[in-house]
Amino acid sequence: MLESQTLFCLQDFSYDDSKVEFNVDAPNGVVMEGYLFKRASNAFKTWNRRWFSIQNSQLVYQKKLKDVLTVVVEDLRLCTVKPCEDIERRFCFEVVSPTKSCMLQADSEKLRQAWIQAVQASIASAYRESPDSYYIE
Repeated sequence: MLESQTLFCLQDFSYDDSKVEFNVDAPNGVVMEGYLFKRASNAFKTWNRRWFSIQNSQLVYQKKLKDVLTVVVEDLRLCTVKPCEDIERRFCFEVVSPTKSCMLQADSEKLRQAWIQAVQASIASAYRESPDSYYIE
């Protein structure tokens, strides 16, 4: 039996009313993409706007569209994602891997929820598709 394609469509996201979708079965491998603010891990903790995408079970970003990809998370199967309410900015969430954590900010609450759901769906999808995951009886 074939699994039906997982496509989530959420409307009315931000001030520009853009439609945002994420698709864990996208033919090009890009589950979701868009601008997020990323908090730097340096002493200044500055926030920079970057073009993020979830692809091939990785979280990556570019400084500008068409720039070289920077991998934030190598393997989403090892990560958790959670909303963050107790920091100085709104609409933040954190992606935590065994080696580091990445604080991100979306442009709206609905976009934050969409990104969290997209990361969670990608984690689940990576487990389903992973050739090295098996059950021991």
